Amino acid sequence: MNRPTTRTLVLLLLLLLLLVVTQVVLEAGYRHFAIAPATALGTAGALTYSYPKYDVLLAFGDSITQFGFYPANSGYLIHLAQHFHRRMDVVNRGFSGYNTADARRIADLVLPQTQQKAPGTNPGLRRRLLPGSRPHRPTALATTGASGKLWPQGRGNTFPTQEGKLQLCILFFGANDARLEGERHHLPVEQYGDNLRYLASLLRDPDSAHYSPDTRILIVTPPAVGDRMIERTTAPGAQAPIRNSVTGTYAGMAMAVARELGIPHVDLYSAINDAAKTAAAQDPHGRLEGYDRYLVDGLHLSSGGNKLLYDLIIKTIAANWPEMAP
Repeated sequence: MNRPTTRTLVLLLLLLLLLVVTQVVLEAGYRHFAIAPATALGTAGALTYSYPKYDVLLAFGDSITQFGFYPANSGYLIHLAQHFHRRMDVVNRGFSGYNTADARRIADLVLPQTQQKAPGTNPGLRRRLLPGSRPHRPTALATTGASGKLWPQGRGNTFPTQEGKLQLCILFFGANDARLEGERHHLPVEQYGDNLRYLASLLRDPDSAHYSPDTRILIVTPPAVGDRMIERTTAPGAQAPIRNSVTGTYAGMAMAVARELGIPHVDLYSAINDAAKTAAAQDPHGRLEGYDRYLVDGLHLSSGGNKLLYDLIIKTIAANWPEMAP
């Protein structure tokens, strides 16, 4: 048997060294780009999904927003989802019992992370080096019309992209902040105002991880409170946890912050008060002062209250951002 020559041994060693270096480079690439190496079907790690996305209307608030998709009371977010169907996804981030201090603590989990592209970077480099990481792009079954456009065009015919930009963020807090001093969730009105400023700054401050200068922001005041309705659910001899007059102070703060920051607002507090007075004038008994047409328990919105809020939001959008109208 012939022994391998020195040249053959050197070539084998070089080949082995090349294989080792290649393995090290590939493993480094996997770690850097967070890509799992290809394996047999069914043995790979967790799948990463990439799918087309609509732009987003995000409602960030307390229980009134959480119930915004509640069918029994025709939640205001149901109306908005219908209004903006095929244009934006309405995302409900309502948290029952939360005040603005709670909102600050979870804001990083609610608002989308954004990242500015540094000058001179080449975002296509990864895709060229690793073509398997290219995101899926939506394709049409057929083009329509003579224009040859991918999707049917028109104000009512928009389709998803890979971006899913946050077009509008509704900040709707204050019902819990406005609880009377000593009550759980109560916050001083000045702190409530500072927290609203902070939440808005997360989208407006260039140093924020959520910086999104093109996102529209809308502040909604806490709704009016039906004092007699609240008293009916308060234990005998106990103090009602919230009062309409106190909530009015917080509504005023919400509007003051909105004006200070140049952000449109919806004065739901005054709207419900005015509508309740009109309803009470039409009720010969006036037992609940008309608030029962807009509130289910003195605080949360009924079908009438949700429809009123929806109408106010759409009116405010049309006045400030007419380009958003379907």
